Amino acid sequence: MDSHEATEAEEGPVAVESSTPSEGKEYELTQRILKLWERYKQLCMERFSVIEEACTVASSTALDDGVRGRAESAAHKLAGVLGSIGLPEGSKIASEIEALLQPGDALAPGQLLRLSELVANLRSQLTRGPTAHDDSSETR
Repeated sequence: MDSHEATEAEEGPVAVESSTPSEGKEYELTQRILKLWERYKQLCMERFSVIEEACTVASSTALDDGVRGRAESAAHKLAGVLGSIGLPEGSKIASEIEALLQPGDALAPGQLLRLSELVANLRSQLTRGPTAHDDSSETR
């Protein structure tokens, strides 16, 4: 073994010890999630706006099928995206919004109140963005 190989062999373990594999993987995962969030943030906010508009309309008049359908679709798509990019609580909220907006009778006062609460909680989730550990309990 020449002196160059000996130096490489000595340096190898030192570099490995400076960071555990799990820390490196967690950091890498967090960075990927943040990149995905930056990529899809605008689209998520556009979908949220459709939902928010439906909530506003519903508070003053009955939702027509078109507005309701667009908001339900936006909530469905948002639930999928948020679950994939580090906002599982946001995904759950969007799924509940989607369920409330299913076609059917006009929303009852209690449903309108719940929809309003969910929209506020979803706004909070979107404003906060993804974190390494999403353990929010705003909807409970």
